[in-house]
Amino acid sequence: MARDDAKLQATQPLAKKALAGHSVVGLVISTVLYVIVLSGMLSVFKDEFQLIEQVGEPEVGFLSPVAAQNAALNAMLLDPETRHLYIHMPVDGNPRAIVETDNKETYVSANGDIAVTAHVPWTDFLIDLHYYLNLPSSFGMQVVAIFGVFLFLMSITGLLAHPNIFRDAFTFRGNKSEQVKQVDLHNRLSVWTAPFHISNALTGAMIGLASFSALAIGTLKYDGNAEAVFEPVFGSEPAVELTPAPLANIERVLNYMADVHPEKQPVYVILHDPGTKGQYLQIMAEHPDRLIYAEKYNFNGAGDFIDTVGSADGTVGQQVADSVYKIHFGSFGGMPVKLAFGIFGFCLLIIITAGMKLYFIKQRAGGKDLLAYEAAWSGIVWGAPAMLVLTALYTLTGLTTGLSMLFWIGIGLSVLGGIVRGRKSRLELAQNVADELA
Repeated sequence: MARDDAKLQATQPLAKKALAGHSVVGLVISTVLYVIVLSGMLSVFKDEFQLIEQVGEPEVGFLSPVAAQNAALNAMLLDPETRHLYIHMPVDGNPRAIVETDNKETYVSANGDIAVTAHVPWTDFLIDLHYYLNLPSSFGMQVVAIFGVFLFLMSITGLLAHPNIFRDAFTFRGNKSEQVKQVDLHNRLSVWTAPFHISNALTGAMIGLASFSALAIGTLKYDGNAEAVFEPVFGSEPAVELTPAPLANIERVLNYMADVHPEKQPVYVILHDPGTKGQYLQIMAEHPDRLIYAEKYNFNGAGDFIDTVGSADGTVGQQVADSVYKIHFGSFGGMPVKLAFGIFGFCLLIIITAGMKLYFIKQRAGGKDLLAYEAAWSGIVWGAPAMLVLTALYTLTGLTTGLSMLFWIGIGLSVLGGIVRGRKSRLELAQNVADELA
C-alpha cells in the first residue's frame, strides 16, 4: 500500500507538468489562430484601408491605353534595371492607378504621369501579419497554412462530434449556467457560419501549402525548379533574351483587349523583362460572373496576341486554382460580400474565444488551477485588437518602422500582464479560502 502511495505521489508532478504543457500548447495554437483570423477579417477591407492611409494620390476612373504606355515609360526611368513592371488598373471601388517595378511603387495620374510614391505601411503590415505572421515569407506562409489545416479539421470534427448540432441550430439557453451558454454560443455560431469558416480554412491552407508542395515536387521531379510545378496552372515563361529593345507596345495590347474583349476589364498589366528582346506582356482581365481572379492574355513585345493561360476555360484544376483567392478574401460581389465576410470573421473569433472559455470552465470544474493561463488568454483576446489600433495610431505620427515588433511586443506584455493578474487572483482566492476556514 505504501509503495502504491509512493508511486502515486511520484506520478503527480509528472501529470501536473503534462497538464501545464498541454495548456501551454493549446494556448499557443489558439493564440496564433486568433491572430490569423483577426488579421484576415480586417484584410478583407485592405483596399478601403489603402484609400484611407494613402495621401495625395490622384483619383483615376479610367487609364487609357496611351496613358498606360506613358506610365510604363515613366516607371522605367525610375527603375531602369527592373525585371518586372506592373500596372494596377483602376477598378470599381478603387479608382486609382499604380505602376510598380521591382523596387518602386507609385501612383500615376490619368495621363500616366508619376504622381506620388505609394505609402501604406499599416495596410502592408496587416497583410504581412495575415499571410506570414510577420515571419520570413517562405516559412511564415507554411506556418499559416498549417493553422488553416488545423481550423479545417477542427471545423469538420466539431460537426461530426455533435450529431444533434443541426437539429439544435436555433437553441440558445441563455438562462442556464455559464458553461451551457458558452456551449450554445460556440455550437450555434459554428453551424450558422460553417460554409464560411470551412471554405475559408480550406482555401487558406491551399494557398499556403501550394508553395511547400511546389518546392517538394520541384525537388523530386524538376531538378529543384519549383516554378515548373505551377506552369500547367499559370503558364510558362518564354526563354530569357536580355538584349536591349524598345519598351513593349502596351498601348496596342490594351486597344486589342478593348476591341476583342470589351466585356472583360483589365485589372493588371504585367510586363516581364521590360525593354529587352525577350519581353512579353500579360493582361489579367476579370471575367464577369466568374470566381476566377482573372484570365491571363499573353502578348509578345510587339503587342501580338499569343494565347491565354486557361484560367477561364482550361482544366478544372486551373479554374479552381484561380478561384481560391476570391473565395478566401471575399473579393467578389462588392461591399455587401466584404461586409458579410467581416461579420463571419468576427463570428469565428467568438467561436474560438467561446471554445477556450469552455476549456477553462471544464478544467476549473475538475479542480485544475489554470487561472494564470485563463488570464493570459484574456490578454491575447483584448491585446491583439488593441495593438492593431495602436500600430495604426503609431503610423499617424509619421513613424513606419518596427510595426511588427511593436505589435508582438505589445501582445507579449498583454499576456504577461494577464499572467500577473491570474497569479494575483489565485492568491486572493487562496486567502479567501483560508479566511473562511479560520
